[in-house]
Amino acid sequence: MAVQVEFQKSGKTTTWDDSHESILELAEANGIEIDTECEAGMCGTCKIRLLSGKVDMETEDGLDEDDIKQNMILVCVAIPVTDIVLDA
Repeated sequence: MAVQVEFQKSGKTTTWDDSHESILELAEANGIEIDTECEAGMCGTCKIRLLSGKVDMETEDGLDEDDIKQNMILVCVAIPVTDIVLDA
């Protein structure tokens, strides 16, 4: 089953495939710019609100307690598990 990734603000929806290591790479491949620095989940620069769906993240080190409560994810280390909608 194909997993859909919707970037709500950008108005783009695309299908996830395993050729990308992260949602950040998928975004960049589709012309969606997301600020990033470390690309290892440590700095929090790439955090984006997950509006719906579920992702797996390699680490949550770049998120604080408030970020987690607000459903923020680190797109540099996240991969979708279900169809997702991002506030990006």
